[in-house]
Amino acid sequence: MVREAAGGVPVLDARECRELLGRRGIGRAVYTERALPAVATLNYAVAGDRLWFRTGADTALARAVRDAVIAFHVDHVDAGRRDGWSVTVSGRARLARWPGPGPLEEVLDTWAPGPREQVLALDLALLTGRRLRGGVVVG
Repeated sequence: MVREAAGGVPVLDARECRELLGRRGIGRAVYTERALPAVATLNYAVAGDRLWFRTGADTALARAVRDAVIAFHVDHVDAGRRDGWSVTVSGRARLARWPGPGPLEEVLDTWAPGPREQVLALDLALLTGRRLRGGVVVG
């Protein structure tokens, strides 16, 4: 069920947020690095009740997000039609084992060079989402 927030911006329920997350594959991890905000564009997969991504074991990203509370933002905007959507997952990123089906390498082929042996998962427990329609800008 879609409801409206203040200002008339449609708010998405958890079911629709999960569905939209499953449609993309590229998003942004928002985290803290050296007490400053940082953002990394990553490819990801949704399986079960988690969002999954890979990184190198000794990367700045892995060190910053492991067991830290982060946000993961995914969106799609059609500027010509002036509509789209935005979904944010918030929670603790944890080291995890890929549950399958199939090898993670087949499902989540990273774009970054070098080994990406670190698998991190973010529970889909805290989801927020908004619709963009008719020039309404999500703030």
